[in-house]
Amino acid sequence: MRRAGRRFMIDMSMVQGGGGFTYAVNIIPHLARGYPGDRFRVFLRSSQLAESMPSLPNLEIDRLREPSLARRLRFTYVEAPRLAAQWKADVFYSVGEYAPVTAPCPVIASFQNLNVFERSVVDWPLRQKLRLGILNRLARLSAKHCDRIHFVSEHSAQTIGDSLGIPDRKRSWIHHGIDRAEWGPTREARDPWQRPYILSVSSIYTYKNYVRLIEAYAELARQRPDLPDLVIVGDNQDAPYFEQMQRARRATGDLAESIHILGEVPYREIRRYYAQAQLFVFPSYLESFGLPLLEAMASDVPLVASDLPTIREVAGDAAFYADPHDIHSLARAMHSALFAPGASEMLVKRGRERVRAFRWERTAEQLMALFESVLEERQFRAKERARRPLFGEVTGMDMLPVAARAIVGQP
Repeated sequence: MRRAGRRFMIDMSMVQGGGGFTYAVNIIPHLARGYPGDRFRVFLRSSQLAESMPSLPNLEIDRLREPSLARRLRFTYVEAPRLAAQWKADVFYSVGEYAPVTAPCPVIASFQNLNVFERSVVDWPLRQKLRLGILNRLARLSAKHCDRIHFVSEHSAQTIGDSLGIPDRKRSWIHHGIDRAEWGPTREARDPWQRPYILSVSSIYTYKNYVRLIEAYAELARQRPDLPDLVIVGDNQDAPYFEQMQRARRATGDLAESIHILGEVPYREIRRYYAQAQLFVFPSYLESFGLPLLEAMASDVPLVASDLPTIREVAGDAAFYADPHDIHSLARAMHSALFAPGASEMLVKRGRERVRAFRWERTAEQLMALFESVLEERQFRAKERARRPLFGEVTGMDMLPVAARAIVGQP
């Protein structure tokens, strides 16, 4: 039987938008409300994320300075271990690819950003390649020293775990969830658009594949004048690629009037876009999970998605799949979902069944079970170490790669 009164320190300083934001605003309240006898201290930088957190007696929010790689590294490897000791944390959970290596408690890192591990998939600018290279080395350091590495899908646990040589006993995967009742279609949902539309939602990055989606939409629209509009919603995290999207839109000529790139929409308002959509398309070619898939299925929207193992793990038989690198394949899948007799209704029905397996309450329960597991393992190892003499003391900064120490400002 678990003991209440534990202290869980959670580092979400890397979370800014997209799926990380959705994860944070859901998992933290479910943890705090689900385990009122425990205390949760969350570190974050995003003002929007801070404003989205509820006021709960067992939840403490610490705002950090605006992000930079040097500040993040200094916080992780210098300040966080000290704060964990002062606060007497029982577990340190990092929602990111690096975590303290000398914390006084068990440490878990959550590997959710596939860009850190699949760097060759996207042709990044040189500066971003260097940054991802540093993060990859730090992720390897986390994989070596953390008590457990948390993944958000079985496929990412297998592929990333194998590539980094993480022992199976240190891998844990827990799916994201969704609150079905909050996303279901309602009559009160105000239509955000004046015409029927196809929807796609995600932060704008190259690997989100929106240029090919626009090109596939244009191909289908030339065949079907009755095709609904295309509405793309997402915060702009990649300015050069955003400009490519705009050029692709202009290149469609008269069809450009039916293609709408809206930018960021507040999280609380995004549900009404799903509620009125005729179809949801998820064309990304690099994903560790894909939260918009759950949002679409929970909203009773038929789904077209990229044919990737991770996406199939989430959507199952509730989607029509397409090759994300082939605009003809994307166009055919959209045509089938919209116009094949009975296809839309079938996908909606399958989506309703599929999404029942994904609940934030279950995610929180599994995450808490992970916390308990590393606590038990650490206690067992502590008893074993008590029988051995200690020689010297090693700091977290000593274990950092040379490049990372230079960024932090240490010799």
